[in-house]
Formats: sequence, structure tokens, C-alpha cells
Amino acid sequence: MLRLQHWVGAGQGSYHSPLRQKTPRRTPMTLTSTAPNTNTPDDDVLPLADARTRLIDLISSATVGGSSDRVRRFEVGIEPIDPLRWLASQHAGQRFSFRSRDGRWSLAGIGCALRRAEWNDPAVQQLLALHANAGACGLCGPALYYRAFFDPGAVGKHAPEWSGFDRTELLLPLVELRRVGTGVTLSAHVVGDPRKTITALEELELSTPMPLLPPGLRVAGDADLSRWVDAVDAALGSIAAGNMEKVVLARTRTYSALQQIDPCAVLAALQSEEPSAFHCMIEPREGSAFVVASPERLFHREGVQVRTEAVAGTCARGPDGGGDDRLAGRLLGSDKNRREHEIVVRRIKSALAPLVVGVTREDSPTIMRLRHVQHLVTTVSAELRDGIGDEQLLRELHPTPAVCGLPIDASRAFIREHERMHRGLYSGVVGVVAGGLSEFSVSIRGALVQGTDITAYAGAGIVRGSDPDAEWLETERKLAPFDSLVARAAVQRQNARGDDAQQMRETGGAWSGRRMAAGQ
Repeated sequence: MLRLQHWVGAGQGSYHSPLRQKTPRRTPMTLTSTAPNTNTPDDDVLPLADARTRLIDLISSATVGGSSDRVRRFEVGIEPIDPLRWLASQHAGQRFSFRSRDGRWSLAGIGCALRRAEWNDPAVQQLLALHANAGACGLCGPALYYRAFFDPGAVGKHAPEWSGFDRTELLLPLVELRRVGTGVTLSAHVVGDPRKTITALEELELSTPMPLLPPGLRVAGDADLSRWVDAVDAALGSIAAGNMEKVVLARTRTYSALQQIDPCAVLAALQSEEPSAFHCMIEPREGSAFVVASPERLFHREGVQVRTEAVAGTCARGPDGGGDDRLAGRLLGSDKNRREHEIVVRRIKSALAPLVVGVTREDSPTIMRLRHVQHLVTTVSAELRDGIGDEQLLRELHPTPAVCGLPIDASRAFIREHERMHRGLYSGVVGVVAGGLSEFSVSIRGALVQGTDITAYAGAGIVRGSDPDAEWLETERKLAPFDSLVARAAVQRQNARGDDAQQMRETGGAWSGRRMAAGQ
């Protein structure tokens, strides 16, 4: 039997509920009783270093024995800090983060307290049952981090670049920093023996400046245009033969630097470049990470209410607001893009039908405006039937025609045959489950960061009437956030040199050597 307890404390070690951001008095409690005691003031928070010490003390005093069937969460409120900046300060290897598209909340975790590959695993099911009993508490309690490959069943493609990444995984971190609104908490999870969690806390680093992008970052390689044209022509032939209605083809672009690339620096740059996106980082081992700045929600669930969306159909941004509107108008009036978009909407409604009641969709698509592109988007909402949860929604909704095609099986088989690379987590799923809330994103606009290299991915939907050159140009626009890293790296270096020169003037020529020692 898997059990979960919150150990909470006022003043010396405090638990802050993300729902009301109040601090209760110190009592053990289960996930079914998350409502906070409002007698304690909201400003009862600790500096990060003190919070770390308090968590170690709470775990040491509260933990008796090493039972392997108990999951415990210890949480204290801390002074405001950006979760990604905190994550960048920690030792590389087993670092994870997820930020909501609207920026209202963000999670960052390190280490592994619990890892499972299947939703039907007893430990996962019991945690989910505790979540179900939490009621409408929003983002509260332990957060399970989820990720899955685009094609977990693909075989035969040698993909050493994805070694270390599990095809599907649910993970509970050892230590997590969480921001909800303006409230920030530091928490630790204990499963069985507490020594692993205590060691992780003892090895925590305090926040340091966000690392810079490395020097010498440049475009190092690109997909072959002639192969792209051949693949699109083959897709159009298959569509004309009636084998498929749509297929999404993807390509890569590689970037290289003179020094090892910190994935947190890449994700920070992408957050600046595309602030209205889901931002995620998965680093299973040192030197290998996948970062995402995705505009696309797979689904959002709060209680039994679920909301998903179709994101398909793309055009460029204009030079100004008027240009944006003209291009968006053409996109809305494009027969090819509207057909491509409606394929996705139709598939979403069909996939949801047996799982929900009361399906509603927007009457017509609207425009999602990002830094470099504009998309057609239609929101679909529904209420889950009894007994339906995240596992069933994931199984039915992913992969969507926006990243795979239609029919799903035929388009996926075409991708396996014609794409030269293994997609791995690109166009897969990333997300979190916590309390009564789940948020999952389709992991497009993603890149694999390994050593001194970045491999970025982009795709385009092929339907009747698609033009290979136009689809190539669409992928160029989708790669623009990663191209911008090259210029951003140069600006960061220039600014850093200016800061160093200013420091030397202010200190009479004294040099701390900090950036030099850090390779910055």
C-alpha cells in the first residue's frame, strides 16, 4: 500500500498551499486534507539556505524506519526565486522543469524519488488516487512529471542520441522548487530510506546567475532540401492514392559551440524569445537534455473538466500590426490551411467522444500569434465521464494529426519509412500531474542539447495542395527561435565583456576571475 503524508510546520518549517498561499501549523496530514490554516501570516517564508536546513531537520525528525511503501512530501515556503535560475544552479544530471504557457506557475525538480514507465503501475495509481481525493486544490501536493516519445513503439532506427531517455516515464523528483503566482515553495519527497533525499538537500546549491550561452555558437548543419522535396512528393502521391489525408514531416538543424552548452541557458533564451509557450527541460543525465518552447497544449484537466486545442495552419509574422493582420487574414481564408486545421479538429472530437460528455468547440479558428509565426487555433472543451483519467486521454489524443497525420496508423508508418532521424521526444508529450490539475503539452519547437551541440526539430503538415518549397519555408520559420540563439549568444558575450570592463573600472583594475573561471 502506497501512502502519502504532508509534514507541515509553521515558522520553523512551513507548508504553503498553492491554492490559498497560507501557512498551517505543524501537523502531519494526508492529501485529502490540504486546506491550509489561515491563522499563520502569508509572509512566513524562509531564505533558501534556511529552507534547506529546515527540510533536513523535518525529514530527520519525522522519518522513522525505511519503509519502501510510503511517499512523504515535506514543504516550506521560501523567498521568491525563479525556478529555472534555481535549477541552473544545481549539479547537471537529472534536472527537470515545466512552466505553464500563461506563466502563472512553474516547477523545477532534481533527482528521482520515484520513477515508473506505466500509468497502471500500482505506485502511480495510488498516487493518482490521492490526487483524486484532493478536490479542487489546483496545483498542490506531489507533482508527477510525465514525458513520452512521439512513437514509443518505433523499432529498427538506431538512435544513440536518445540514449538515457525513457520512451515513457512518470517521475517524482527528490527535491522540487515550485512557483504558483507569487508564492514559492521548496519541497522534498521521501520514498523509503530518507538518506537519498537528505543527501540531495545537502548538495543543493544556492542560486547563482543564469549561465550564458556559450561562445562561438553557430549553425553547423541542415537537412537536405532535395531529400525534403522527395519526401513531400512521396507524401502527396500517397495522399492522392487515398492512403492518407494528411502527414506531418519533420527535419532538423544543428548548431555547435566552442564550449559545452548548458540546457538551462538555452531554455532561458527560449523563454525570452517565445514567452507565450509551454517551457520544459528534461535532463536524464549530464551532457544530454531536451528543451521545449511549445505553443501547443495537448490537454488541460482540472477535476473532470478538460480543455484541448487544435493548432494547425501557419503563416509568417508581418513587419507591424497591420502586416500581421493581413497575413492572418490570408491564413484564415486559405483553403489548404483551413482543411489542414479542420482535420485536427475533427480527429480531436472523434477521439474525445467515448471519453466525455458535452463536447463544445469554438465556431471558427482564431489566431495564435507567436514571435515568428502565426497559427490557426480552435479550443475544444468537455466533461470527463466517470472513471476516465489522464491515461485514457493521452492514449486517445496523442499523437494528434497536427504532429502525425490522418489516419494515425498510416501516417505514422509513412513517417517511420521516410524520415531519416528518430524523433524521440520531439512531437511527443511533456507535462505534469499534481493535485486536481493536469497539464500536458505537445513537445514541438524542441531541441536536443548534447555537449557542444544543439539539434533543433521542426515539421510541417502535408495535405493535398501542399508545395514542398512552401512547407520547407514553414519549417524555416519554426526554426527561427533556435536561429535567434546564435545572435543572442553573441550579444550576451558582448554585454558580459562590457560588464567586466565596468567592474574593472569600478575596482581600479581588480579582477575577480569569476567569469573566467566559469568559462563565461
